[in-house]
Amino acid sequence: MHPEQAIDDLGSGTPLVLLHSSMSSKSQWRKLAEQLAGRYRTLAIDLYGYGEAEYPATPEQFTLTQETDRIETIIRQSIGDQPFHLIGHSYGGATALRYAYAHQSNILTLGLYEPVAFHLLEPNEPAYQIIREVAERVAEYHNQGDIAAAAGHFIDFWSSPGTYLGLPAERQRILEHYIPKVSLDFQAILRESVKAADYRTLKLPICMLRSQESPLPTRRVAEVLENTLPRLECHWVPGGHMAPITHAEIVNLHWIRFIQQPHHTVPQAHEPR
Repeated sequence: MHPEQAIDDLGSGTPLVLLHSSMSSKSQWRKLAEQLAGRYRTLAIDLYGYGEAEYPATPEQFTLTQETDRIETIIRQSIGDQPFHLIGHSYGGATALRYAYAHQSNILTLGLYEPVAFHLLEPNEPAYQIIREVAERVAEYHNQGDIAAAAGHFIDFWSSPGTYLGLPAERQRILEHYIPKVSLDFQAILRESVKAADYRTLKLPICMLRSQESPLPTRRVAEVLENTLPRLECHWVPGGHMAPITHAEIVNLHWIRFIQQPHHTVPQAHEPR
């Protein structure tokens, strides 16, 4: 059901589960996994429809719960009931957050890089309207069969205008292949029913990273979570929304420090904006 190729299982020690962003795969975590191989067993998982993972069987009904249920199955098959650390980036961050909401008893710490939990925003606020427009534009291009335009619009929103056209043709083809799942990611996030107040039940230590260079919607989600999660430390990092990939050497230092520190108390680390 879950091919071994859809998981990078490296190292030994306390398990650390890693969930990647949309239009990415488990390979984005290779540097972090290599840094931790002597102390942690890292499980980098391909989310539905990415890398070596299967595509959802009923895409029209796809939900974030389906994504998290699959992650739960893989975790149980891989490490049983062992406690583990969990880190997620972007869509993987929203998935990790939703997973923790249902399964926090086995999670030691939760690391989030700009989780795209846009369902936590008010529908009438500018940040929500911006991301809704991005989702609709991607879907419109996709439905018209213009997959390159869909991929370009998505990539350029998260990085900067012209990023997609500057990529090698082979990389563009890979990203275009993921467009159908990108639309499902938006569907799952925007239809999710969990509210910000519900996440107050998360009592585990959480570290959230975000960047001043990122688009407004993700910065707003981070603000909502900063005002909601009871055991949260936050840090600003350079590099924008894709910093876990483009600035991995900086981002990974935060993750390594966080999972290694004692968590009897969480430091107040809300740096000035």
